[in-house]
Amino acid sequence: MKNKGKLCSTALASVFLVFVFLFLTSASASAAQVTKIGTGYDPAVYGNEVVWTNGVVIHLYNLTDGTDTVISSSGASSPDIYENKVVWHDMSSGTPKLAVYDIPTATKTYITQNVDQYSKPAIYGDRIVWSANDSVYLMDMSTSTQTVIGNGSNPDIYGTKVVYYSYSEDPEADITVRMYDINTKEKATVTSYGYPNIPRIWGSKVIWSDVYNHQGYIVMYDMATNKTIDVTHPLDTDPDGNEYGASTGTYIAIQDDKIVYNKCVDDYEGKPGVYVYNITEGQSTLIYGYSDDVYTTPEVYNNTIVWGMDKNYVDDAENNDIYLYNLSYNLSE
Repeated sequence: MKNKGKLCSTALASVFLVFVFLFLTSASASAAQVTKIGTGYDPAVYGNEVVWTNGVVIHLYNLTDGTDTVISSSGASSPDIYENKVVWHDMSSGTPKLAVYDIPTATKTYITQNVDQYSKPAIYGDRIVWSANDSVYLMDMSTSTQTVIGNGSNPDIYGTKVVYYSYSEDPEADITVRMYDINTKEKATVTSYGYPNIPRIWGSKVIWSDVYNHQGYIVMYDMATNKTIDVTHPLDTDPDGNEYGASTGTYIAIQDDKIVYNKCVDDYEGKPGVYVYNITEGQSTLIYGYSDDVYTTPEVYNNTIVWGMDKNYVDDAENNDIYLYNLSYNLSE
């Protein structure tokens, strides 16, 4: 579920030290709201479980009792979780494959066909989607069937719908976000405007990053209303003539009424940090601030937001921390 682009110009070797310092000193959230729960990167959250990797093993952290279960692997990356299943990219044999871990039985199985070094799985129910060699694949674990469903990359899944980035399927446009209906096997173009990338889906809503300018900005399409809105601001000029906007497209996630994202520059649009956007209210809120040129990977489920450093933008990716923010503290105030 994680694809990133080229971003700010500050030297990345110093980002990690800046990040650690700012997490210790930031006043954006209270200690009760922000908790360090582990060390690693690529966190994902579902229900009361958080999963992440340190590049070697997979950690499964229970938010209820604080239990941290270590799942043996090798070269583990890009974990995702849904209900009682965890999936990730696995290099334990030296050949790319996807691991599927069943939490109740503590057993692993593997998907080995049509997996490459860039395959990043997403899971919903008994279905897993990923891309390899510019093709999008679907595995139905209930029937043990694997099919290719499109030409593209960066797929995400919700229910019977799969969205993905494509540059070859729609003859009317060079770059598109496409949607595949598992039941009907029909495809449709969600958007071909700008440079859409990193599509994510939840319910009737599809979001993506338009990365035509700088870090990009976030756009949302609602299938229920057939409306498209800008969640964050496209590139513009502030009253002093400085460019702003197009600075929130590095990492995005959606669940129910919330979109979370990272912002890495300080401009007219806002401060750098982790943000949550309330879809109903149409309002973004900074929940944790830090300095320019820090890149995080926030994920959300209900009132729990988790994030770690984006391993693509630091030299020492195995020594990063995983943090949790509980929105319910604000809701109860």
